[in-house]
Amino acid sequence: MVIARYITKEIASSFIGLVLIMLFIMLSNKFVVFLAKAAAGKLPVDMLLQVIGLYIPELFGMLAPIALFVAILFTHSRLHADSEIAVLLTSGFDWWRLTKPTLVVAFIVALLVALINLGFAPLITAKRDQLISEGQTVGILYAITPGQIQMVDESSDLVFYVENVLEDNSLHNVFIADKSNNLVITAKSALVKQLAANNEFFLVLKDGYRYVGQPGQADYSVTSFNEYGRELKFTSGKTNNSEYARPTTELIHANDLTGQAELQWRMAMPVAVFILTLLAIPIAKVNPRQGRFAKFLPAALIYMMYYNALTVAKRWIVSGTIGIYPGLWCVHVVFLLFALLLYLQVSGRWHEYYRSLHR
Repeated sequence: MVIARYITKEIASSFIGLVLIMLFIMLSNKFVVFLAKAAAGKLPVDMLLQVIGLYIPELFGMLAPIALFVAILFTHSRLHADSEIAVLLTSGFDWWRLTKPTLVVAFIVALLVALINLGFAPLITAKRDQLISEGQTVGILYAITPGQIQMVDESSDLVFYVENVLEDNSLHNVFIADKSNNLVITAKSALVKQLAANNEFFLVLKDGYRYVGQPGQADYSVTSFNEYGRELKFTSGKTNNSEYARPTTELIHANDLTGQAELQWRMAMPVAVFILTLLAIPIAKVNPRQGRFAKFLPAALIYMMYYNALTVAKRWIVSGTIGIYPGLWCVHVVFLLFALLLYLQVSGRWHEYYRSLHR
């Protein structure tokens, strides 16, 4: 029991430290990206920390498997390098008693990853994307300076003038001149709206006139309107990761390949925790002369092969190259068999079985 608590404590402390370090790095990168958006007026500054905080569950679900893998490697390699495991084995411990505490930690981490990936993360992602969308709309309004002629659209051919921005975020007395289309629009009021699914913004003008014609010539047309919409190319790309934001219950009954691939990906991370644990235990076996970091390079290569194989298999499911079944499960099975073979070889069970066959 004392040995089990000792191994569990070592792995858990290393895991928590690694997760915190990797989260800090990833969140710092996100912070730089959104800080640039805030500096460009595409997101209010007061929303930065809230948006960044909503990335934590998603990033934890992604980083937990690799963090546990490295924590087990670090802990078991040190135990081997310091000859502690050798002493325990000669004292009557077997490999299963040494493996059991590690699997207990893996079970707890896998449970947390499953709860986050299958339950909390999609809900939080949907909330985060909604917050970003609302923030970008407010950011566009913040970029508008009343009483000044400016370019809000990315096109240099369009100039924009607003007399005032009211408390309800509506624009009062709007003037737009589009030189490329010889177009002038005036309106008493306007609103900035965004499509629900895409990062596309529209300026909806109300109660105004649309003038079309060559400057300096009398042959121009005038059209009055009650409502007129114009797209604003103020931001680029999509903010809503629609597949990741879909609830798991919806994905279970989904018939599309993209939804099924996303469902298998969410289930893959908790499964990967156990498989990476079974891989890390035998890989971590080193001789005292080798040092505790001797196996980190091959371990990193194996992890990259595993993760990249899952990523490629997910893309193949979406493209229809492979079927939903076996889907990602074929990758899990291959690496699980590889992990079991390594474990049997390192623990000596494979040699015992081989000798029993030749008696």
